[in-house]
Amino acid sequence: MKSAVLVVDIVNDFVSGIFGSENSVAVSARIATFLKKLEGKAEIVFTLDTHIPNDPEFKVWGEHCIIGTWGCQQVDSLKNIRGYRITKRHFDAFHETDLDGYLRALGIGRLYVFGISTDICVQHTVAGAFYRYYDLNVISDLCGAISPDRNLEAISFMKRNYGARILTSVEALEEL
Repeated sequence: MKSAVLVVDIVNDFVSGIFGSENSVAVSARIATFLKKLEGKAEIVFTLDTHIPNDPEFKVWGEHCIIGTWGCQQVDSLKNIRGYRITKRHFDAFHETDLDGYLRALGIGRLYVFGISTDICVQHTVAGAFYRYYDLNVISDLCGAISPDRNLEAISFMKRNYGARILTSVEALEEL
């Protein structure tokens, strides 16, 4: 079964911007290191949270990742890494995007998913993948959330409810 790596929302607003944190900066650095080791060994797909002005999501989270701003751009450490980049307006990267079609065209059946925020966009994207019958793997040490508790709860939820296999980046590199 062909595999792809799905990197969820490592964008400026989630790393060092409005929702950024020291933990997000550290997760982003680990992701950059992982992807540089992986480059050329697997298909890499990046999702970029991008919103239009007055997006309904702002009622819950406030303005962030507005199209055309620094906040929705991928962090500098990932910009030179080869991969397919999609913009998305919803938590689930499959919803109203060409992600599924792109992966199917490449014959991808297995996904290794990670990113920010584990309890929101990563979890919803894993749900979207589950309902599209992908074999799911979540790389736990490359995930970050608003708090460590929410991160662990989301990882447990994805394992329990979507059958996601949880592994580390070291284990994933060995497989890929």
